[in-house]
Amino acid sequence: MREGPARGSDAAAARLGARLRLSRRRLGLTQEAVSDRTGLSKSFLSQLEAGLANPTLDSLHRIAEAVETPLSVLLGGGGGGRTAAAVALSTTYRPARDGREWADGEGRTYPLTAPGARRFETVLAEGTPAHHGFVTGHPGEELCHVLGGRLRAEVDGQEFDLTQGASLHYDSALPHRLTALEPGTRFLLQVAGPPVA
Repeated sequence: MREGPARGSDAAAARLGARLRLSRRRLGLTQEAVSDRTGLSKSFLSQLEAGLANPTLDSLHRIAEAVETPLSVLLGGGGGGRTAAAVALSTTYRPARDGREWADGEGRTYPLTAPGARRFETVLAEGTPAHHGFVTGHPGEELCHVLGGRLRAEVDGQEFDLTQGASLHYDSALPHRLTALEPGTRFLLQVAGPPVA
């Protein structure tokens, strides 16, 4: 019989696998397409989605970018897993991006913080990125700031209609979803995890 920590680790792996599968499917990607985007084998990704693999931090970052989902969202939900090893913070430059108008229900996120950032992640979101199309929750907190357009935020059953310049700060453990209401909607999302011991 397995001991408690192993069961907690199994549960964390299962949550990661389920979130990865959901994010991949919402983008219409096959495991083979994610394999092409990440350089990771299809069999490894299959095991990961089944909760049977232990990815490295580098693999997780590649996967998160491939399925256009912040790493904190992929890893979110409950405790019990081991904390990823600390990664030295680097100086990261991201060039400006031209705005694009996405069709309803479509969008993209672009990471702005360095890979391995642990205290918070910041992403630029355009339209309705795939992982924002469904209700999610994960430990920590989020700050959403609208740069342009209109955004509907749903947090724990409460709706907010956000326009350019508006911000919303909330406990990201609460069920939440962000939906673009018009073409050209862009927003910054800062995601902070639980305090690092």
